[in-house]
Amino acid sequence: MNPVFVDTSVLIAAENVGGGALYAATLDWLDLLWRRRSGRTSHQALVEFYDQVTTAPQPMSQGDARAAIRRYQTWTPWKTDSATLETAWAVQARHQLDFGDCLAVACAQHSGCAQMLSLHLPHGAEFGGVTVVHPLQQAAPAVEGA
Repeated sequence: MNPVFVDTSVLIAAENVGGGALYAATLDWLDLLWRRRSGRTSHQALVEFYDQVTTAPQPMSQGDARAAIRRYQTWTPWKTDSATLETAWAVQARHQLDFGDCLAVACAQHSGCAQMLSLHLPHGAEFGGVTVVHPLQQAAPAVEGA
């Protein structure tokens, strides 16, 4: 399986045990990515994850949030550099998206991902060769031998 970029919204949804179908769908995708060692994310997504889950109305403990980030560190998160910023600005100029979304798309591109799991961008949309997948609108492929 080709690498799949996971944005902040999906990382957060995977921690929301009360999230019903969305929680289950994000866990299915993340389980697949762990098994196939094909998950990718960025330092930006992990920083946003930490900030959002620890300041939510029902916050995750800082220790649990740190543990989650440590797990995702094994995916070698993309570090934003000047080339990534240039790509994000080009995506923003072409598609008029919020800059945070443009930066996520740029990180996905630079990470070699043709797909990006996201809850905020429209399912099936393509931005610079990266196709958005909403976990509720496209199920994770079945894992062979499972």
